[in-house]
This record gives sequence, structure tokens and C-alpha cells, in this order.
Amino acid sequence: MLQSPHHGPRHCPRCEATLTNVQGVDTCPECRWIDGRADH
Repeated sequence: MLQSPHHGPRHCPRCEATLTNVQGVDTCPECRWIDGRADH
């Protein structure tokens, strides 16, 4: 049985705050940075 690797919380490249995941997209609650890698 395969398990996906568990990664710790990611941090914002701008302000180093812990990112939150909203609808599969990592966003920063502090500076509103949004991870542009999402395929939407």
C-alpha cells in the first residue's frame, strides 16, 4: 500500500507566515500571497 509523502506546513516566500490551503491553493493569511502554481 502506497502512502503519499507527508510534508510539513509551507511558509510564505514573502513574509514567512504559515500558508493556509484554500480550495487546493496555498494562500498567505498575512500578506495575501497566492501560490501561482495551481492548475485552475
